[in-house]
Amino acid sequence: MSENSRDTAGISNIENLIRQCPSAEASLLESREIYNTILQKSFAAIYVIQNGKFCSVNPKTADYTGYPIDELVGMKTDSIVHPEDKHDILRRARAILHGESATPYAYRIVTKRGDILWIIETVSGIMYGGHPAILGICMDITEHRQAIQKLQDSENLYRTIFETTMAATIIIEEDTTVSLVNSEFAKMSGYSREDWEGKKSWTEVVIPGDLERMKKYHSLRRISREAAPRSYEFGFIGKRGGVRNVILMVDVIPGTKKSVASFIDITEHKLAAARIKESEDLYRTIFENTGTATIIIEEDMTISLANTEFEVLTGAPEDFWRGNLQWTKMLKPRDRDRIINYHQGRKLNEESGSVRNFQCGISDRLGNKKVVLISSAPIADSGKSVVSLTDITEQKRIEAALMAGEREVQQKSRNLEEMNAALKVLLHQREEDRRELEEKVLTNMNELILPNLAKLKSGRLTSRDLAWLNIIESNIVKIVSPFSHRLQAKHRNLTQREMQIANFITEGKSTKEIADLLNICTGAVSFHRANLRKKLGLNNEKINLKSHLDSIS
Repeated sequence: MSENSRDTAGISNIENLIRQCPSAEASLLESREIYNTILQKSFAAIYVIQNGKFCSVNPKTADYTGYPIDELVGMKTDSIVHPEDKHDILRRARAILHGESATPYAYRIVTKRGDILWIIETVSGIMYGGHPAILGICMDITEHRQAIQKLQDSENLYRTIFETTMAATIIIEEDTTVSLVNSEFAKMSGYSREDWEGKKSWTEVVIPGDLERMKKYHSLRRISREAAPRSYEFGFIGKRGGVRNVILMVDVIPGTKKSVASFIDITEHKLAAARIKESEDLYRTIFENTGTATIIIEEDMTISLANTEFEVLTGAPEDFWRGNLQWTKMLKPRDRDRIINYHQGRKLNEESGSVRNFQCGISDRLGNKKVVLISSAPIADSGKSVVSLTDITEQKRIEAALMAGEREVQQKSRNLEEMNAALKVLLHQREEDRRELEEKVLTNMNELILPNLAKLKSGRLTSRDLAWLNIIESNIVKIVSPFSHRLQAKHRNLTQREMQIANFITEGKSTKEIADLLNICTGAVSFHRANLRKKLGLNNEKINLKSHLDSIS
């Protein structure tokens, strides 16, 4: 069925009623002409939907969808809707038809060729062919949506660049108000975006001494972009009052009275530069006052810097050497090749290098021969080296004299060694005599004293007399034993009584037995035992006194 036949069927009932009235028939014809003109010439797609299918469409609908009119009529309307938008447009269309919304809505359709178009649609309920239907009107807004998307992408790109640049950046209005700030500027200033945007002037971060100059630049820049510098330094005041050194880069946004300004904090850089300057001054002071002749040599071995001590050593001013001569010219010919090889070795391997400390002979400007101790090291990443020269001519003379004296000393030393050997023989003989005497004493004790004591002990003695004999026997033995000597040597502050009690303790005597033997009370023995522990350093120690005394013996 063609579009015209469906339109005719849609209004046939109305026509029959109107034909009964001749004047109404003329109006009907006029309305029909207007209706057909709208359908055919409209810039919008107009269509009637009934039971979810197209019942009538105008040519623009066919243009949008790419389907012929005959193919569209009878086609399900949602067959051309983008799958992701079907649910949403159904909800929106129902809202309009139920009077809950009057706002047109946008969605995507898929053309016959597979292209995706954006359309904006509005619908209304009508009667068509005596049955309820939906009148839909839509327009292609694809180019508009694409333009919006491009604009959005461009704005997103601009905002991303604005936000992610490492510099603190702001947009400034003509009246000095800050209209936009990025997070770096908020961090630098100490204020939030909300504190700045549309509320504060950039003048609030400028120290008083720089403010008038920068205000003048601000005005001139809006008269001519070239009238004011685009980059300069100023003092930046943060929220907490701290002042930082900042480089400002600013320019007017073309076609506006706005300007974009970026701030780079160079406070640390300036501090570092000051430290470098201070370090350089310190280096030059040390270089000049080190007390050692010092030079800086270039890769080609020419002297680029020399201190006063070097002038004294060589007898020539710095100007004589600097940039004019290789420092090896002052070396003795027999040393020159060796030292050049050292230099080449350091160039090839700065880490391990070659020989860095060596002696050689030089001749000063007057021809005087000198011996110097040289220390050389490369300056990292420069190709240069620092060379220190110490005059050891006098030391070498003294060394020569000492060597002659040393030979004499060595001869005397050999004589002394021979005497020492003889003394060692005598000392060895004396040690042998001492051991022989000890053996005689031990022999006499074992043969002459201890047997007699044994005979006395076998006689009729009281227990007290027997105890005393045991003590005598024990002490005689200990006289020749190392224990007593070692105990007295380690603890010379022990009294005679404490030594007696220490002997009894090592024999395993109890406190009561010791008291009976010494004819003193047990309290006195306990007192001496306590003194022994104290003098032996055993206070507050869980160490048995007898065990400790046994360890000494």
